[in-house]
Amino acid sequence: MPTMKMRMSVGVAAVALLATACANPFSPSPVRRLTISTPTPPPGSVIPITRSGIQSFTSRGSGLFDVPITVTSDREVDWAQLSVYLYRGTGRMDYCGQNLPDAPAWGPFEKGQTVTVTISGWQLSGPCEVTSIRAWLHIRNSGLLIPPTESETVANGSLDVRYTFR
Repeated sequence: MPTMKMRMSVGVAAVALLATACANPFSPSPVRRLTISTPTPPPGSVIPITRSGIQSFTSRGSGLFDVPITVTSDREVDWAQLSVYLYRGTGRMDYCGQNLPDAPAWGPFEKGQTVTVTISGWQLSGPCEVTSIRAWLHIRNSGLLIPPTESETVANGSLDVRYTFR
């Protein structure tokens, strides 16, 4: 007579086999990708910033610092925005600049849609040494300017770099 443990093992194996048999091997894999291409000028460059009162920035379209980004979504969302941050450290909030006012948004953003943009407008907290660029396509529309949470994220990516903004 089979033991309770043996019956449970057979049940678990049957469920796993059924789940595998029901999976469609021809269904496409989800596509969730955000790629940050090499910025211009090349890493190691010094980027001049404009200071106006307490604000520091590079103007959109100035050609001072351009970051090409390609993003593809694995799901349709009613609205999405691309937020890009210039990081000086490794912590979630350790950034010194972001793509303001150059933060494109789409409504809707279709499943499988691919968009390529070049971000060129940046607001900075002042002079800083940038060690990475991190970007998120997200669904948050609350006006918060901090990096989105995982539940708000559609796709994200990062690129290690070295830039001096001053």
